[in-house]
Amino acid sequence: MAVNEPREPWASDASQAPLASQVPGASVSRASGDAAPPTKAEGPAEPAPVGDRQAALRALRNLEATEARLERNARREIEETRGKLVRELLPVLDNLDRTIQTAHAGRSGHCDPAMLEGVRMVRQQLEGVLRGYGVERIEALGQRFDPATHDAIGMVPVADPQRHGVVVQQAEPGYRFAGRLLRPAKVSVGKLVAPAFQLGSVPMWR
Repeated sequence: MAVNEPREPWASDASQAPLASQVPGASVSRASGDAAPPTKAEGPAEPAPVGDRQAALRALRNLEATEARLERNARREIEETRGKLVRELLPVLDNLDRTIQTAHAGRSGHCDPAMLEGVRMVRQQLEGVLRGYGVERIEALGQRFDPATHDAIGMVPVADPQRHGVVVQQAEPGYRFAGRLLRPAKVSVGKLVAPAFQLGSVPMWR
């Protein structure tokens, strides 16, 4: 016959111990403690304020205007440098022209044809360089006098009415550079002079 061992008063049977799941509120407290806080749903990014967009557009326009201004200034400086170089070379071209004209007129005495041909070649080469820089020669001889491109240095009497106000002599040609007048042509202009026998037929009071 089995004898039951005495049980300690503080000892408890595991089967008689209450489960945590059976304790009211235990599962609720655990769930509430372990659950992650709810996250806010992510939506589309909010557009930038109108003031910020306008400021960005203004900054972009200012940047573009600054770049355009710098480009214009650089282009103007290049043209000014070229114009200065051209003005310094024009007297050299004028001297070569005078040398050739003097040789053709026979005022220089004996002229070596080979030397004259060399001067002519140098002159053509220099003119080609200037043309490459955008220089245009203004031929005024036989043209109607234009104060915008001609510089009258004298008057020449002419009997032909068709030559009145026309350039009859050209001391130096004019030049244009980059669409602007670089130097006017120095010319002499024809002035109509009536023959002496016609002077008495014109009343003095007219």
